[in-house]
Amino acid sequence: MATSSLNWLKRIAIALGTVIALYLLAALGGSLLPANQNWQSPDDGIELFIETNGLHTGIIMPVWSDVHDWTPLIRPEHLADPSLYGSHILVGWGHEGVYRNTRLWTDLRPGDALSAILGSDDVLIHVYHLKYPQAYPYYRRRLKVSEAEYRKIATLIAARFLLDDHYRSQPSPGYGEQDLFYQAHGHYSAFYTCNNWTSDVLQQAGIRTGRWTPFQGGVMRWFSETAE
Repeated sequence: MATSSLNWLKRIAIALGTVIALYLLAALGGSLLPANQNWQSPDDGIELFIETNGLHTGIIMPVWSDVHDWTPLIRPEHLADPSLYGSHILVGWGHEGVYRNTRLWTDLRPGDALSAILGSDDVLIHVYHLKYPQAYPYYRRRLKVSEAEYRKIATLIAARFLLDDHYRSQPSPGYGEQDLFYQAHGHYSAFYTCNNWTSDVLQQAGIRTGRWTPFQGGVMRWFSETAE
């Protein structure tokens, strides 16, 4: 009986290890395969940034431009101190439990990890307010897009906000004074993570990025490591 149980546990461990190895291999392959391979950044376009904290990625956009105005959804009075309302916003999307509780990998809770892997509709948009951001090689990289591409990006992101009965976005406190969480639409899983979402938005706008990027490194590899 003991030998049979041990063999059963070994088979489970081997199967689990195989699944994890295949997932990591697929993530590497997906991050190396380009979508929109022939895309080129315009010389004169809208300046955005792609940022990572080592776990989550997001897109930095101007609060206002001739193409899109974020103030109807993301308002100064949502912040406890409206003077912290920025010139730009860093926007990401992800699993509620992971987002609220996991700023770094070391903060990850087993229950949140299991929910994220198996899938959940409990998702949030995360918004940081920034003032005149600059590119930094290791965690923030500059990206220029055309007006049409930015219009598509803004439309896709705005559609993720879950509005109340009066068509207002629904903010809640973030990690500190300059960030907020907003109720959102979507389904998070191991196959569609916060980093997949970043690449997906860029892909649908026609911008070159990896085809499947569940990890932040797979997103960041597609953008210049140095400020232009």
